[in-house]
Amino acid sequence: MTTLHQVREGAVAPAKTASPYKYYVLGVLAMVSFFNYMDRMVLAVLVEPIKADLGLSDTQIGLLSGFAFAALYATFGVPLARLADKRSRTRILSGCIVLWSAMTAACGAAANFTHLLLARVGVGLGEAGCVPASHSLLGDYFPGPRRAFAISVFQAGGLAGLSLGLMATGYLADAYGWRIAFFVVGAPGLLLGLIVLFTVRETRVFGNRQIGASEEPAVTMLEGLRVLSRRATFVHLVLGLTIGAFGTYAIAQWLAAFFMRVHGLTLTEIGVWSGLSSGFGGIVGVLLGGVIAARLIVHDRRWELWAPALAYGLGCPIYLAVFLWPDPWVALALKFAASFVVASGGGVALAALQSVAETRLRATAIAIMMFISAFAGMGAGPFTVGFVSDLLAPTFQELSLRFALLGATLALAIASLHFYLASRTIARDAVS
Repeated sequence: MTTLHQVREGAVAPAKTASPYKYYVLGVLAMVSFFNYMDRMVLAVLVEPIKADLGLSDTQIGLLSGFAFAALYATFGVPLARLADKRSRTRILSGCIVLWSAMTAACGAAANFTHLLLARVGVGLGEAGCVPASHSLLGDYFPGPRRAFAISVFQAGGLAGLSLGLMATGYLADAYGWRIAFFVVGAPGLLLGLIVLFTVRETRVFGNRQIGASEEPAVTMLEGLRVLSRRATFVHLVLGLTIGAFGTYAIAQWLAAFFMRVHGLTLTEIGVWSGLSSGFGGIVGVLLGGVIAARLIVHDRRWELWAPALAYGLGCPIYLAVFLWPDPWVALALKFAASFVVASGGGVALAALQSVAETRLRATAIAIMMFISAFAGMGAGPFTVGFVSDLLAPTFQELSLRFALLGATLALAIASLHFYLASRTIARDAVS
């Protein structure tokens, strides 16, 4: 029989989290991930019309899609994650959803680079609280081997948002202009924030009431970092996710611009076909990868890291083919395959972070990963590609973006190596 002590220590979830309610929570959090990714990536489809309307360079676009978002995402991810370890995760998550949705809509009112920069900073600030709070909640509702499945579903929600966002944004921008696209995409998140606040329950218990705090002694950020940095698995996981993010975010942010410049596709065409190839391929990949990994991990813990190592390693040559293939439709088909393969390991790698962090350190571990990967991955990736594209433009004209993306793709192979190295110590470092 479940005891109050077990609930407080995070060994099990309270009775209220029993099925089918936990699957409702999973569905709501998948929708949170849906809008999180859609609002974050909408700029990727609108690069060319924004660039033309506001007179921006590739370097400025790279700054908007990279560091402008990542700086606040990383900086506030850590304190928000620490807050999620001690306070109500559902309240934190709800507030963050409302903020990033409002700031996405505000992007549509930008009159110049500075206005758009400030709005993107706001999106980054709001989204900083999404992953730590969501992953921490899912870790409580779906403990043990089921965690990989739950986080894969969460990731699938994000990929669905990416897919629909690309398709809807391309159509809206062609039909009504890029400003209306931002307004329409940002608005629904305001309602979702209220749904999270009033329908998703906390699982942790403090005293005689449920709030977002456990009875385990709190640790400072430095103490948490010191504990986690001694675990080689955690270090290689963070490196793998960071270097992988460098490549995947660079590709995601510049893919639409690449197909428009190099292959001459329209906004609607690239929105629909890139959305289908990236979204559908990613959704199938992350769900299938999560289900298969959950079964394999039971037999050998190292599959938590072998799966992402294989996924990123195989994804690298497929992405290289995407940018080198002369026919755009074959390239988009290859993009489907690349999205499927890489996504099959992405959710599993994120779930593995919680395997090497105690309950009280879960959100902190995720925040550390986010802080590093935000700057070096999602910040540096799009910016570096934009900078290199501008650098090569005098020589290669519109093909400069192709060469910049080819270089970024190689990051996936390096990420694969770090996931493999993490697998060598997971048996020793695992705590849950």
